[in-house]
Amino acid sequence: MLKLIASDIDGTLLQNGEKELSGQAVNQVKQLKEMGILFAAASGRQYATLRRLFEPVKDDIAYICENGAMVMYNGKILHKDVFDRVLAEEMMHSILNREDMEIIVSGEKSYYIQPKRKSFAEYMLQSVKGNVTVVDNILEVQEDILKISMYRESGLEETLPYWKKLFGDKATVVTSGHAWLDMMPMSADKGKGIRVLQKHFLISADDCVAFGDNLNDLEMLHEVTYSFAMSNAKEKVKKIAKYETERVETVLEKIMKQGGNWNE
Repeated sequence: MLKLIASDIDGTLLQNGEKELSGQAVNQVKQLKEMGILFAAASGRQYATLRRLFEPVKDDIAYICENGAMVMYNGKILHKDVFDRVLAEEMMHSILNREDMEIIVSGEKSYYIQPKRKSFAEYMLQSVKGNVTVVDNILEVQEDILKISMYRESGLEETLPYWKKLFGDKATVVTSGHAWLDMMPMSADKGKGIRVLQKHFLISADDCVAFGDNLNDLEMLHEVTYSFAMSNAKEKVKKIAKYETERVETVLEKIMKQGGNWNE
């Protein structure tokens, strides 16, 4: 029987701009727990934001946060990757020097932003629904830095080669949706998060399912036997996933009907 099901959030469990989980998904997470199957939210989002999203079942699931830079279960940190401060400041300077890009620094307790545009500050404070702190000088943030992100409403995907060339030998650099690009410590990715949970709960890859749609999901999909790409996923994701689905809930329903197993 399966023991761990991990899902990306934006573009996967939440599609077409959805902001809230479906009632079906919430009920499925509850039923999976009753069956002894752990659900893990795997996202570039922070821990506080994910707990708010999963409010009805927030204490029943595991969290792979910040694209794998932090793994949480039962309110405890199972794993945390942090940036070397010198490297982090070099990255921050590079983003601050780009007038067209906004910067977000992820600490354990809060997102930190130094907005260049009022609209970005409003978006982060009103729409993200997480812990967001506006600062005058983001270089003075004292928390351990788990992730450094940049945002451009018009899109950032075409800039990925540039940022990989600049920092790809020192950090994990991935797109995390059309308007977002994330940089994490070199050892951090969602695959690492899956391995942390597998080790902690003594779970093998054969007992795991994962769902994803974007390039920051590739490592996670590699770590499980049953990997699903969403029908709207990047082609690279579809190529490495074993299966494809339009909705996570459809697969979860089938797993439950099959007694906690996956059979094609």
